[in-house]
Amino acid sequence: MRLGKFLKISLITVASIALLLILLYGAGELTSRPNFCANCHFMEPYVADWKTSTHSDITCTKCHFPPGFRSKIEGKFTAASMVVNYFTGVYKRSKPWAEIEDASCLRSGCHAEQDLNEDVVFKQDIHFNHYSHLNNLRRDKELRCTSCHSQIVQGEHMTVTESTCFLCHFKNADDSAPIDDCTWCHSAPVGSGNVELEYDHSFVVAGDINCNNCHGTMVVGEGEVLDSRCSFCHAEQGKLAKKDDMDFIHKMHVTESKVECENCHLPIQHKSISRTEEILPDCQECHQTPHLAQFDLFSGTGGKNVKEHPNPMFTAGLNCKACHIYHESEFGISGKTIATGESCERCHGEGYARIYQQWEDNMQGKIDLVELGFRIIENELGNDRARQQNPELFDEAYFNYQLVKVGNVVHNVAYSDELLLSSYTTIQKLLETNQIETELPDIKLFNTINPSECQNCHYGQESKQVEAFGISFDHYIHVGNKKLECLSCHSHAKRHGETTIDRNQCLSCHHDDSESDCLRCHQVQTHFYDGTIEIYKAVLSDYMYDGEVECIDCHLNENNIITETSGKNCSNCHDDEYDDILEEWQSGVSTIIVDIQTLLSEITYYDLSKENRQKIDSIRFGLEKIEKDGSYGAHNYELVSDLLEQYLETINNL
Repeated sequence: MRLGKFLKISLITVASIALLLILLYGAGELTSRPNFCANCHFMEPYVADWKTSTHSDITCTKCHFPPGFRSKIEGKFTAASMVVNYFTGVYKRSKPWAEIEDASCLRSGCHAEQDLNEDVVFKQDIHFNHYSHLNNLRRDKELRCTSCHSQIVQGEHMTVTESTCFLCHFKNADDSAPIDDCTWCHSAPVGSGNVELEYDHSFVVAGDINCNNCHGTMVVGEGEVLDSRCSFCHAEQGKLAKKDDMDFIHKMHVTESKVECENCHLPIQHKSISRTEEILPDCQECHQTPHLAQFDLFSGTGGKNVKEHPNPMFTAGLNCKACHIYHESEFGISGKTIATGESCERCHGEGYARIYQQWEDNMQGKIDLVELGFRIIENELGNDRARQQNPELFDEAYFNYQLVKVGNVVHNVAYSDELLLSSYTTIQKLLETNQIETELPDIKLFNTINPSECQNCHYGQESKQVEAFGISFDHYIHVGNKKLECLSCHSHAKRHGETTIDRNQCLSCHHDDSESDCLRCHQVQTHFYDGTIEIYKAVLSDYMYDGEVECIDCHLNENNIITETSGKNCSNCHDDEYDDILEEWQSGVSTIIVDIQTLLSEITYYDLSKENRQKIDSIRFGLEKIEKDGSYGAHNYELVSDLLEQYLETINNL
């Protein structure tokens, strides 16, 4: 009887314990689910952010409870107390607070510690390595995963907050300290492969130029800690007395507790301040007025009824000192900072000084025309009368003109061009409305010829003739008439403005069936052929030219493609031995040229009289033309042979 009663009680007890364990387990599982966490209204935004995060497939407790059964039990009791606080209205903090241990992140199946030693690329191509931050003390401060991964920004769960990076890297940083070295995080943008850049920093890397020389200050704010920030959390005098003990403060707040850096520090911004008046250097010691006109041009602002057009260097964050790197002395006193064409070459390479001069020359021609217009108005009407009849138009034209004149076109040649065109157009309206018959020549906005970002710097390039593949190349024919884009022939992939088109690609357009004007590109070859080359005093045309043989009769191959020719083509019209004749001509001409060059090298040029030096110069110029022709007599053997004989005779008679 007693045994049966004992068994009954035992079974009930075991069943009760089992049921309790099941209930506890079920409650534990239920409370581990994110949906349970969302029951508290102040947790809803965090759960919503978690659902769209990279951790959306991981339950809350896996991160918020450290590994181990004991930690899980402790976490459950902590969570239970939070639930009680929620329902009783007792809140320990103004928002949810979580301490996530590094062990939670590095637990099995999550982030392997060995993987943290690999370099990763953060946004905007910023290089980062976890190992150096977690294993090496950063400024003697031991960091945790949550020192950087947090949720300061609403809507982003456990993201990296850049403001935390800036506080470590830029607060009280010495300009010469390695932590302030830009290349620790950013590789210099150097063209490679198929990546095109607005500016290739190859020259910057080669010259070891400090980034701040061009980009100026890239830090806004000092990250100071206001005394009032401490009182938000602390009231005890003993704790407040330790606020100047940096090691203790950071150990307690960063290493041992998860306190957001921005809870204490004012934020530091990592950005260029060059788009504000702060780019103006402090020149008050020498200059009484700031360079407002220069700044307006550089920033592409300030013109009347002209659309803003900032200089690309301004939008890239460059400041005045990037170009104003030279100094000149005046009256033996400390001089002024100036920029010259050589300033451009320091970062862009050899040849940019010519572009600088080209800007000044092109714009000066337009400034002269605008000034001519103002003189005509003054002569015909007088400035006072012009102001009375059309005061707004006159003031607008004069203001834009003065902005360019005072601001200096080199600060923004594209915007200067637009301002001058606006002034000039307004002047023409004034002349027309006042019935002044004087007509001004038209001027065109360079950018309207073929709009391109290249025009921001390469003003007037479309009017330049250069040599390409041994022939004369006219930019205007291609850019102005044919409307070809600059990048049709050039590229920024490896080197800024590099010519990527080859000779065969040129020929694919020029040697089609519709192209028959050889003189357009091959002036030297054509003039040797027709005997009008300027280095020969008489006119001596080739006998095939006299026989009306066209260029394509020799240069058209069996595939009907215009190309270079050889002796084999001669046999199409002549006997087979003409192959050898052409080779003999060319070999003989080449030999004589070498003989002449040898004789010239043996002459002491400056020992000669002025007359004889002119003869030598003429011979050298003639040899250059023969070499440029490239046919070595094939286009006109008689003329070339006679010229070379004259050169030999002249040298022998010196």
